[in-house]
Amino acid sequence: MASLIGILALIAAGVGVIGWLWIVVTAFSEGEIIWGIGCLIISPLSIVYGLLNFDELKIPLFLVAGGLIARVGLGAMLAFGG
Repeated sequence: MASLIGILALIAAGVGVIGWLWIVVTAFSEGEIIWGIGCLIISPLSIVYGLLNFDELKIPLFLVAGGLIARVGLGAMLAFGG
């Protein structure tokens, strides 16, 4: 069971990374170099940038949030008897 949870956690992390990279690339492609560097160096800043540009970045923002929530849930399952 622990190995299945580990595999699911890796998939959730991959989904979160895809969303994060999508936000970083969008920040750089819109010419917002400071936001792009900030999102690249300080990962939670990408959530702030995604919220500020929600109309354009709702899919990658949901990917980041879903990956985070899934990893927290899977970690809780593993820690508390899963």
